[in-house]
Amino acid sequence: MAGRNVMTIRPLTKFALLFAVLTTLTLALAACGGGAAKDAENFVQVRTAPADYTIDDLKDFGMKTSKQYKVEGLPDGLDAWKGFWGTDPYDRHDYEIRFYESHDIAISSGKQLAIDATGAEFEAKRDEQVWTVGVKDRWQARGVTDVSSGGSRQAPGPTYQDWAIVGNMVILCDGLDSEQAILRCADLIDHFLPGDAG
Repeated sequence: MAGRNVMTIRPLTKFALLFAVLTTLTLALAACGGGAAKDAENFVQVRTAPADYTIDDLKDFGMKTSKQYKVEGLPDGLDAWKGFWGTDPYDRHDYEIRFYESHDIAISSGKQLAIDATGAEFEAKRDEQVWTVGVKDRWQARGVTDVSSGGSRQAPGPTYQDWAIVGNMVILCDGLDSEQAILRCADLIDHFLPGDAG
C-alpha cells in the first residue's frame, strides 16, 4: 500500500515541479520583456533637475570623456562633450552632452537641435545641421549581422538615436534604435540622479 501511494504521488510531484518551473520562467520573461518596453514608453524626455551641471559633475559620477567640442555655432551653448558611461566597465555607451546656462535655455535653444542630431531626423538632415561641429562623430558604421551569409557587414547610420534634456544638459544617447537609446538615456539619468521621479 505504501508503494502504491509513492507511485501515485511521483507523477503528481513531477507535474507540480514542471508547472512551477514553467510558471516562474513565464513570469520572469514577462517581467523582463514588459519592463523594458514600459520604461521606454514612460520615459520623461524633458525634466528639471535639482542643480545646473558641468562636465565635472559627470566626470565625478564616472563618465569618461573622449572629446570636447568647440561650441562656436551652437546657439547659447556653454560647453559640449563626447563621452562614454556604463555600470559595467566592459559595456559602456556613447553620449554627447551639451551644457546650457539653464533648463529653460536648454529647451528653447537645444531641443530642436537635439531632435535634428538624432535618429531619422539626423539621417535626413545630416548635411543641414545648424551646429556642424562633431557631425562626423554623430554618424557611424555599425556592424549588422547578415543572416544570408552568416557574416556581418557595416551599415552606416546615426550614432545617437534619441535624446533627453535634464536640467541644463541636453544628452544624446547611442543605440541601434530609438527605444534602445531611450533606455540608455534612462539608465544614465537614473544613476546620475537616483530617486528622480521624472
